[in-house]
Amino acid sequence: MIESSLTLHGMHCESCARIIERTVSRHVGARVASIDWANNRVVIESRREQLGPIRDELREKGYQLLLPGERAAEGFGAGSLHRGIDFLRSVALNARGFEAENALLRYSVGAVAIVLAAQAALFGLLFRTTPGFLDAYGSVTLLTAASVVAFLFAYYHSNAFRKSSSCMTGMMTGMTFGMAGGFLIGAFVGATNGMFLGSIVGLVTGMSLGYVTGRSCGVMGVMEGMMGGLMAGTMGAMLSAMLIYDRLVPFLFILAGTEGVILAAYSYMLYKEFGNMQRSDLRVSGAEFAVLALALDLALTVVYVFGPKTGYVLGGG
Repeated sequence: MIESSLTLHGMHCESCARIIERTVSRHVGARVASIDWANNRVVIESRREQLGPIRDELREKGYQLLLPGERAAEGFGAGSLHRGIDFLRSVALNARGFEAENALLRYSVGAVAIVLAAQAALFGLLFRTTPGFLDAYGSVTLLTAASVVAFLFAYYHSNAFRKSSSCMTGMMTGMTFGMAGGFLIGAFVGATNGMFLGSIVGLVTGMSLGYVTGRSCGVMGVMEGMMGGLMAGTMGAMLSAMLIYDRLVPFLFILAGTEGVILAAYSYMLYKEFGNMQRSDLRVSGAEFAVLALALDLALTVVYVFGPKTGYVLGGG
């Protein structure tokens, strides 16, 4: 065993330290002897031949261990877009260590196709002759299919790390799902049914998501998630009511796209916090994923089409 004192570039918080320590400890006998935050130094004990692979793995996660004389490369700073893009590329290309995320991505693509096919069949069988149906529900139906699948991806990704979640991460999870889900569904239902039903469905959706995802850290996560869902669900419906005559549909596309970015950033946060997800941690099959996506999408469609309408909504009324 040798002791290597290296310059550490790219570490920003205690979570980073835990990732570095876990990565090093995966190599038999290797360990982090010390980390000096103030001077960006780390001391690693390992066999000589282990040091190269350790440095390569940490670089894949956005950290650099620099030998004397080496200079830090760009793109490893806090908030660097380069690091996020590398994560997304690794998921899309099924890179080593990202097999579970890639499986979720494939499930998501398949589920979107199934949901849209079901919606097309439903339209052809029941609503093709309904005047103004596509004007009222076409855009929201498309956005709902993509949004439901995006939330399922993020949920199953977070569920894989639930047992390892800290209180801080649990509260962030509850708040993210509660606020993002409540706001988005509240806005969708508010657009098709009005502010009253949009507020009810939005807050119920947001609070439910906040409870389910935040409970990993107990009452604090539940409270954060439910409070976020309560506020965001009503705000989403209110915003749709305010924008009904001011380019509401383009805004809903912008809103859904923005929340997709937030969910992608959330999944990246989990990767940074806990490292690579194991394939055995993925507790859902492609069939289960698709069935759940279809059920949720159809349930929302029933609300859009058959729920009571108050005030001004898409398609008139």
